Amino acid sequence: MQTISPDSPPPGTPPVQPLMTALVITVIAVVLIAGFVAIGAALHIVPVYAGFLLLWYWTSVGNSDLRALAPAVVGGVTGAALSYMLQTGAAMGNVPLILGALGLMVVALFLVIAGRLPLFCNAATMLYVTVFNAPALQKSEDFRAVIVATVLGLVWFGLCIALLGRFAPHHAQGTIESDAVPA
Repeated sequence: MQTISPDSPPPGTPPVQPLMTALVITVIAVVLIAGFVAIGAALHIVPVYAGFLLLWYWTSVGNSDLRALAPAVVGGVTGAALSYMLQTGAAMGNVPLILGALGLMVVALFLVIAGRLPLFCNAATMLYVTVFNAPALQKSEDFRAVIVATVLGLVWFGLCIALLGRFAPHHAQGTIESDAVPA
């Protein structure tokens, strides 16, 4: 049995960053988030949290790897679509549609566990299904706007992080010698 030392970080903890690097990344993140909120407001896209959900998933689970962005978006949109199907069935009192949505959610879960169709059924799918099936969101959320906000998050955050990666590719890959943490 493996034990975790109280001095070591728990599994999944991001690597320790030098304080200046962490400060710069924090400032950049705040600017990107503020820009996203401003764009969402200008376009009258209310559920900007859906874009933030994508950002959190992609940067935390996908480590901001641009190759992980498409599966994060497609999986998120799949989860939002399944939740929209359930919401529509419930609003219309359409039991077959409700059962169909729930059945597809079970199939999606199976595909995630089996590692099949990972572009469509992945951890982002399950995150979106989990969040968007909260009773408060199921009652009143416009899932078409959620999907638009998710795609807007793809465009805004994807382009911004890709551009930042071009200006500071050594930071994006974590290979700066001066930022190395002593062992």
